[in-house]
Amino acid sequence: MRKLLIVLLGLLVLSAGAAAAAAWRYDAGRDDRLAQGISIADVDVGGMRLPEARAVLAERIGDPLTQPIVVLYRGGQFVFSPSSADLGTNLDALLAHALAESRSGNFLTRAFRDVSGGRLSRRHDLHITYSSEAVQEFVRGVGRTVDAKPREGKSKASFVGIRIKPSENGVAVRKPALTLAIEDAIVDPESSRSLDLPTRVLRPKVTTRELEKRFRYFIAVSRSKKQLRYFVKEKLVKTYRVAIGRIGFETPAGLYEIRSKAVNPAWYVPKKAWAGDLAGKVIPPGDPENPLKARWMGFWDGAGIHGTAESSSIGSAASHGCIRMTVPDVIDLYGRVPLHTPLYIS
Repeated sequence: MRKLLIVLLGLLVLSAGAAAAAAWRYDAGRDDRLAQGISIADVDVGGMRLPEARAVLAERIGDPLTQPIVVLYRGGQFVFSPSSADLGTNLDALLAHALAESRSGNFLTRAFRDVSGGRLSRRHDLHITYSSEAVQEFVRGVGRTVDAKPREGKSKASFVGIRIKPSENGVAVRKPALTLAIEDAIVDPESSRSLDLPTRVLRPKVTTRELEKRFRYFIAVSRSKKQLRYFVKEKLVKTYRVAIGRIGFETPAGLYEIRSKAVNPAWYVPKKAWAGDLAGKVIPPGDPENPLKARWMGFWDGAGIHGTAESSSIGSAASHGCIRMTVPDVIDLYGRVPLHTPLYIS
């Protein structure tokens, strides 16, 4: 009986030794294999050998991160290369750490875990480094190429009419938005490597529309020609003969606007020496001493366009600074001219 027990015990020892030897041989053949349940950068690499895992991570993570980022703008493009920003990842370190975790313990526990379907359930996050200054320098370079100041609308008045130089919008790269978009793409292997350039429109202070509105109606007076021209939308509509200020009382040159209008106006006599006893008085409409006939369009410090009973003065320098017109002509012009119509006197 004792001999039988010794024989049975010997057989058990031999069987355990054989099992341990088999487990050791099994584990030795898996010295570069990652345990089930391990993921790196959200990529399941469990059960893979190290070269296979490295190749999968390069395809899914490493290679996409190195692809250029293309910024599209008006049919052209700017290309940012992540390598210029010293792009780096911790993929190699993560693989080494994952393998060390997979090989922790002893060959028996590792072999038992593998054959029984055990998992480590380890998740390793990717860490990416890059040069922020390189990104900012790229963004500044894009800005230097794209940024453009707005062009102000300009007007030039003359007796031949008003000429408007069109305004033009400017553009500015939205640099913080572009920086953020590039940095997001750098660290995201699944991101689109193509993005539209974020910009904002810079509006001119003086626009073409504003000038066109201001100069929709326009009056030009030539003192040398003794003529008044009326324009609508930059086109000459009508020409009138006028009288202007005589020597010493010249009609003032410059750009003005019609500031007041009146039908059958009273005359507020300026307190000037030439007005004599009438200085400072108000002469009512229709009074023989009131030289302002029919209509009044004031433009500057007591000066204005008005009708006159002295039709013979038309075509000469005869007034105290005002612009005289015949009564029919001033009535005709008055109905065409809104308040604030620009008036240029040359």
